[in-house]
This record gives sequence, structure tokens and C-alpha cells, in this order.
Amino acid sequence: MAASPRLAGAALAAVLTASSGTAAAPRPEGTAVNRAASLQQGPQGAMLLARNWPAYKAAFVKPDGRVIDNGNGNISHSEGQGYALVLAVATQDRETFDRIWRWTARELYIRGDGLAAWRWEPGSTPNVTDRNNASDGDLLIAWALGEAGLRWDVPEYTQAMKRIAAAIFKHNVITTRVGPVLLPGAVGFDAKSQPDGPVVNLSYWVFPAIDRLEVMAAEHDWAGLRRSGLTLLSEGRFGPLRVPPEWLALGAERSAPAAQFERRFSYNAIRIPLYLAWSNHVPPEHLRPFVAMWNPTEDIGPFILDIDDGKASGNFDGAGYRLIFALTQCVAAGRPVPASLATAANELYYPATLALLSTLAISERRPKCL
Repeated sequence: MAASPRLAGAALAAVLTASSGTAAAPRPEGTAVNRAASLQQGPQGAMLLARNWPAYKAAFVKPDGRVIDNGNGNISHSEGQGYALVLAVATQDRETFDRIWRWTARELYIRGDGLAAWRWEPGSTPNVTDRNNASDGDLLIAWALGEAGLRWDVPEYTQAMKRIAAAIFKHNVITTRVGPVLLPGAVGFDAKSQPDGPVVNLSYWVFPAIDRLEVMAAEHDWAGLRRSGLTLLSEGRFGPLRVPPEWLALGAERSAPAAQFERRFSYNAIRIPLYLAWSNHVPPEHLRPFVAMWNPTEDIGPFILDIDDGKASGNFDGAGYRLIFALTQCVAAGRPVPASLATAANELYYPATLALLSTLAISERRPKCL
């Protein structure tokens, strides 16, 4: 994103400094003009993030740094640890960042190949119940570590980011007809494991992370990874609504919904428009298929959709889900994000997390949306 939590951090620094009377520490790298402009154009997103982060921590971050998914049996996963690390560095909360990273490094980075085991369950022995990695979790963690290394001048964080980035490209990135693509995990998604493989999940292309890692770990082909994600998004739209499926198979000459997975747009894919809106490297036309998925006037949608016939099989129940589509409508159609939606409560971990991430995206890249 040529942006990061650092952009939001600038606005947050002003918010936190104003309330505490302390001076903000100088920031590395030459983006001060952009950060100041972001604050002047519209600090509401940064203010909301600063205000909402303490309640999020209290609800979902345990004292030892474990992030709990209260909608999924209080498990923890690498994705959740990564999201919380991104939010902690954005809000300049180093104490919480350190706690989350210590737990993550100790409990999840146990595979020996530089990638995190993705699933940790309380009450299980061992607690890690699936040692496969989730590449989006590793992307998020690497991104956050890179930003923290810059923000707080911690070489150990930068080194950890470099190790994880290298492991992602070694174990999760493969070459295909559309260029380098990101396998969802190190095991189970390649052409040998899937009849129509390789199989990818387009919501794992965390475009803001890719944008920043392209700068912080420039030895890897992040630009190629971005291009492949956008190519697959363009050709991977199906049915009357032209939306992408959760899982996409690349084994044929043209991509198709994966044979051994559900053919629907659901809880994974809902993150795609968020990541698209969060990047300055993504043309707005990629957001157009998502604009009509939520009716703000009557508060209808967004829905879980069958890919083939476009029919709804359920709805995303939570303000955090709707906030993604409000951001999408702002970027693609110039419609402001309702302040009431940005301040609405989310009791469950996932919509609460998406709400804070959407607020961060607004404060970094789209301050005029709110």
C-alpha cells in the first residue's frame, strides 16, 4: 500500500498526543507529508481506531497475548494473531504487540520451516491441532513485524519478518500460467493434492501486506504476486452476480470453482473487497462487483451467495461485515461511510476484527470516506 499501519499511526499519534500531552516519537522513512495530509483530510478513522482498540483488546486479547475467536470455540489461529499485531502496531501499543508476538512465536512457530501452525485449541493436548500453515496468517504477521521493526527500531522484528517472508516464498508460492501464486497452506493445495489443483483462496492475497512487504522485503517478487491475484480476480468471477468463490482451481486453462470445496462466496471471500480497497495499487474497477452486495438505505445484505445461481443461502450478521461494503461503495462510487456503522458494536471476534481493519484502511488510504 506504500502505506501501512504507519499512516494510521501518524493520525493516531496526533490523537494520542492531544489526549496525553506527550510528544510523539519521530518516525523513520520519508512519508511524513503523506501522514500529515491523511490527518488533515479526515482523522475520524484514526480517532475511532484509537477509541475502539482498548475495548477490542479487553474482549479478544488474553493477558498472555493469545487472541481468542469467541465465535469459534475460543480457538486461536495465525490469522487472528496477525490481525491483532497489525492493529497493535497501528495504534502504537508496543506492550500489547510484544505480548501477542511472544505468544505467537512460542506457540505457533513450531514447524521448523519458518511458517506458523495455523490452529491452536484450548483444552487440547497438544494445543496445536493442525500444524499446516495458513499463508494469509504468515503474511499478516510478517507485515506487522516489519512495521514494528521500523516504528520502534527493533532489528529482531525486522529479522523475523525477513525469515517469514522467505519461508512464504519457499513453501507457499508456486509458479503458474498467471505467475507466482500463493497456496493457502504448505500442504494439501498443490496439483498433487487436488484433482483440479493447484487450488487457491483469493482472500489470502492480503494486498496491503503485499504492498508493504514489497518495500520491506524487496528481494521477493511481491509485484508478481499482486499481479497474479488481480488476474485471478478478473477471471475468477462466476454466475449471474460475477463474484469470486471461496476456493479457486487453477489446473485447467482457465480457473474454475474448486471441485472439492463449496461453490460459494462466504466468510473467507468477504475479506477480498476490504483488501482491494486498502491498496493504492488496485484499480477501482476490481471493486465494482461488490458495490451492490449491501443496500445501505434499507440495510439489506450482504449475503452468503451460491456462485452458480447467485441465490443467497444466508446473511453476514454483524456491522463489521457491512462496514467492508460501505468502504467498497465509498471507493468505487463515492458514497460516504455512515458514521453510525463505523461505531456500531460487534460482539463476535470476526466482525469486530473486520470492523477495526476497515477503520484502519479508511484512516490510512481513504480518509475522505468517513
